Amino acid sequence: MGGTLTPAVRFFLIFTGAVFVLQWALQATSSDTFTLMFSLSPVGIRHGFIWQLATYMFLHSGFWHILLNMAGLFFFGPATERAIGMRRFVALYLVSGILGGIGWLLLTGNQAGFCLGASGAVFGVLGAFAALFPDRPITLLVFFVLPVTMRARTMAIGLGLFSLLAMITQPGNIAYSAHLAGGLAGYGYIQWFFNRRGLSAALWNPRKWFSGVWRAINDLRWHWYRRKFKVITSPSSGGEEERKPSQEEVDAILEKISKWGVGHLTRQEREILDRASGRRK
Repeated sequence: MGGTLTPAVRFFLIFTGAVFVLQWALQATSSDTFTLMFSLSPVGIRHGFIWQLATYMFLHSGFWHILLNMAGLFFFGPATERAIGMRRFVALYLVSGILGGIGWLLLTGNQAGFCLGASGAVFGVLGAFAALFPDRPITLLVFFVLPVTMRARTMAIGLGLFSLLAMITQPGNIAYSAHLAGGLAGYGYIQWFFNRRGLSAALWNPRKWFSGVWRAINDLRWHWYRRKFKVITSPSSGGEEERKPSQEEVDAILEKISKWGVGHLTRQEREILDRASGRRK
């Protein structure tokens, strides 16, 4: 993922980093004026500070905040920009960030608080990536340790469902509504410009949308439960004839098919079924 940095991704990384350094330097002098003036807040919008809808996405609350956001942009931004072009990527990033801010204002905006960070824009890039490459395998490090591989569409829907539930059950210092609104904006942006017919079909065919959500949930369940299945290998040696699979191995594979479908079989398990049925490749 990532690859060579593309022009727009490089610009946003450098510009956001420079703004963070400036913000940190000003706060070190005990002055929060810069952060308060350019962060997004209901009070600021009521006073006509419309620029906050765009500027808030370039400010961050700390090192880990900016690191995680810029990591998402670094890994998913270049492929997305190469697919849609620099100008449309810039528009995607800014529109997703602005709509993410509007989503926060409308859904969970704290009248006495403020919102800052590029999460809405980065979630827009994630949503666009999932719309462009829905079946591309993505490996995430859960808690920075446990590798989990899933399709890009599954990842996007999983993050969206998590943000929705967290927005409802855990309102607090994290702007989950901005994540959700930004991700939906990025996905809709790609569908509008590159697949208007597909967007119309999705809007007027709820069954298709729920089918995609259910497929993503099923994939997540598969990754959670896969450790319960026995790993089956097909040992063979030199010129010896491949051994006949045992009934226990075949039954385990059939159980896996009935629960998760043929698409989740490994290559070795397919070979075992071929040998059990007397076929040779």
